[in-house]
Amino acid sequence: MPASVKVAFVGVWFQAVANAFGAFALLYEVNARLDHGQEVPNLGLVRGLLYLSAAVAVVLVICGILAPRRYRWVRAVVLSIEAVVVLNVLFGLVFGGGLPMVVGLVLALVIGSVLLTDKGLEWFNR
Repeated sequence: MPASVKVAFVGVWFQAVANAFGAFALLYEVNARLDHGQEVPNLGLVRGLLYLSAAVAVVLVICGILAPRRYRWVRAVVLSIEAVVVLNVLFGLVFGGGLPMVVGLVLALVIGSVLLTDKGLEWFNR
C-alpha cells in the first residue's frame, strides 16, 4: 500500500473512532437526560442521527480492515462518506460551527484527495 494511502486510512480509522465515541457519548447523554426527567427536543431525530453516526463508524472500520485487500468498492464507499462529511461540515459552518468542524473538513478533504490521486486509484484497481 502506498504511503499516502496508508496516511489516508489512518484518517479513516480516526474518523471511525471519533464517530463511534461521539455517537455513544451523546446517546449516553440523551438517555441520562431522559432518566432525570428532562426533555430532549426532537428525540426521534436525535437518536436516529446518532445511530446513523454509529453505523457510519462501523462502515469505516470495515473499509479500514478491507483496504489492504484492495477491493474497489472500499474506495467508492470512503469517497462517498467523505463527500457527505464535507457537505455536513459546510452546512455546520454556515450555522456557527467552530474549530472542530474545520478539522473535520480538512481531514475529509485530505482523505478524499489522496483517494482521488493516481496512487489511490491504482491501489484499488487490482
